Amino acid sequence: MMELQLFKSISRYPFIYQGVLFDSIELQQNKTCIQKCKNKDCVRYFTNGCQDTHFICSKGFDCFLFSFDGYDYILNGLITKSNNIIHRSRKDVRLDWIVDLESILLFEKKLNEISKYIKIRENESIEKNFAMFHDFKTSMNIFFTCTQDIINSLPGSSFEEKLENSGKSYKDLFNALELITTQLGMIDVIINPKSISFGTKREINIFKLFHKIRLLFDHLAIKKRDVTIELANVDGAYIRNSLCFESIEFIPLILLDNALKYSAPGSVVKIEISQHYNRAKVKVKSIGPFVCDENKHKIFEKYVRDKSAEEFSKEGIGMGLWIAQQILTTHDSQISYSKDKNACGKIGLNIFEFELETI
Repeated sequence: MMELQLFKSISRYPFIYQGVLFDSIELQQNKTCIQKCKNKDCVRYFTNGCQDTHFICSKGFDCFLFSFDGYDYILNGLITKSNNIIHRSRKDVRLDWIVDLESILLFEKKLNEISKYIKIRENESIEKNFAMFHDFKTSMNIFFTCTQDIINSLPGSSFEEKLENSGKSYKDLFNALELITTQLGMIDVIINPKSISFGTKREINIFKLFHKIRLLFDHLAIKKRDVTIELANVDGAYIRNSLCFESIEFIPLILLDNALKYSAPGSVVKIEISQHYNRAKVKVKSIGPFVCDENKHKIFEKYVRDKSAEEFSKEGIGMGLWIAQQILTTHDSQISYSKDKNACGKIGLNIFEFELETI
């Protein structure tokens, strides 16, 4: 990502980032911008949703907006040769800030190439590191199988009965191992997204699937954040089955993990599922930091985390929601994010929702 320190180290021009003025490695901020400009109308212009990336400010200087991976930078205090607003005498004492428009465009092109290269290298590195988890995944599967064998050796007529009568420690161990082995299964999707559609579609019940994953998270939710998970069939109508690939099992895993990761302590995560004609509608609601409006679509991209999420929790690398979106796209669906319309402040009700066709 084109973060501040990197941009600062390669920029030939002074710039503004999040309302703060920075010198470049070659050129200092224009004195007018530093000492005489109180309006900072260049910042207001570009943050008011204007599509034009070139703006001449109230002091007569050219400003340019560059956006890279969700980071906005404003080159400010410059004078293009075609600028007729600034008086010639002012131009004469600011020769260092006079630029060709072509040089600005070339700078932007170079930054785009650098940004693309960083993404490629970042993807290669992460995928290479995730590949190393395969051995760990195999070991965890063996551990999980051994735990199942131990529980199977206990008194009872079925595995469920044996587990229920085994005691809290056995149940917590079994649920924790099942959760970990299920999570590790997402490594295959990260390394090879095509694996989302591997195998044959089979009937699944999304309500039962969320119920199963909720049970796995119950102990962790209370212990880690004192969070309660509630699951409800909103309208009481029977939730019909859907034809899905095996990868659909990652959806409740990702959404509950995401909700718990960013839930305020002592709050409730609510899963609401309803049947509407031939579609099952799912909503996952939680109380936590809001995603800023400009990132509400970007959070479903690979390696993207909203700044509020980064400040709230150090966990995660921005992969979960991307995986969820890829899986649902394969099932002719989409996941969306919204927040309480009446919310104010930085924390409140967050809602993730999607639909699945039922049979």
